[in-house]
Amino acid sequence: MLTHYFELRAIPQLELSDIEVMNQVMQSLHYCLAKYQGQIGICFPCYSKKRQTLGGIIRLFGTEQQLNALKQALNQQYIVQDYTIMMAIQPIPMTKDDGGHRYLLVSRVRTKGMSALRRSEKRLTAQGVWNEDVRQAMIKKWGDVSLSYPHCHLKSVSNGQHFILWVNQRFVAKEHAGNFNSYGMSQSATVPHF
Repeated sequence: MLTHYFELRAIPQLELSDIEVMNQVMQSLHYCLAKYQGQIGICFPCYSKKRQTLGGIIRLFGTEQQLNALKQALNQQYIVQDYTIMMAIQPIPMTKDDGGHRYLLVSRVRTKGMSALRRSEKRLTAQGVWNEDVRQAMIKKWGDVSLSYPHCHLKSVSNGQHFILWVNQRFVAKEHAGNFNSYGMSQSATVPHF
């Protein structure tokens, strides 16, 4: 259950842009969130799809005990210490505008690219079913995904490859409980918006 929150606020740097700071902080945060097995959620209060930015604030949600442990783990990360201000843990406020909280669904957007198309072509050619119609159907299906979401650039811990984490944050009417991934996001679980 999400009862408390705290924020990480990026400190502007001369040598790094806000985007680069957020990339580094999200990488450090990912290392720490993996230990909480889906219990800590995230949102980006300054998220802007129009400007394609996550903004300079990360808000984390969980129980007070979980967030205290997370703060201790984050204090061991020099990137977080040097490039952010870690705010105090506070109870989630109740809003009065609609009698309760409004909620956000923060989810990862996965896209299929040319590498997926090449892998499919190789596999389906070996099976003898690859042709131009199959290729066009895959391009049509995968081409529907918009890459106009705010994002950050990360490096995979497991294989060392660099990738882009596309983020979709949207309002939803009702609260949904569930687990979060190691980035604090979910395809169904919501976090409060205030």
